[in-house]
Amino acid sequence: MKTSSFVISIVALFFTHSTLADITKMSSSGLCHPPQSGWYDRTKNYEAFESLEACLSAGGALPTGVSRTEVASAHEKSHRKQPYNRSEFGHGWADADGNCRDSRAEALIASSTTQVQFAGEQRCRVVTGRWISPFTNRVIQNAGDIDIDHVFCTLVTRNILVST
Repeated sequence: MKTSSFVISIVALFFTHSTLADITKMSSSGLCHPPQSGWYDRTKNYEAFESLEACLSAGGALPTGVSRTEVASAHEKSHRKQPYNRSEFGHGWADADGNCRDSRAEALIASSTTQVQFAGEQRCRVVTGRWISPFTNRVIQNAGDIDIDHVFCTLVTRNILVST
């Protein structure tokens, strides 16, 4: 099912990001690259450390031009909680192809295991179908019971994207 693989991809992205984002990489040349380093993403051959301090204690050094104060300031700034403002994430579902069915309806139609039923003769809004929750394995028949847009809350998603 396309929806399940999409959800799994998003979950994998979240856990990959959250588990790797805070490691410090010691390159083969002995330089410690925290996530704020310009060389962090380019460093492929490295020993991972849980913190910059651990890397430095193991004999590593900071790259030229990078100070501990600068790294600490960038780390604190990137981990500061951001206020939530729903309007930053758009205003509803788009109807990209202009057929009166917004992207939520299109996703519900594509992922239903049976023919969906619509509200009204225009056939724009999906009201029933048959979906199987990838989280609980329960069958859902009322389209209003499905929150397909918030696998992760928008604030967490924004913070992940902003910090990458």
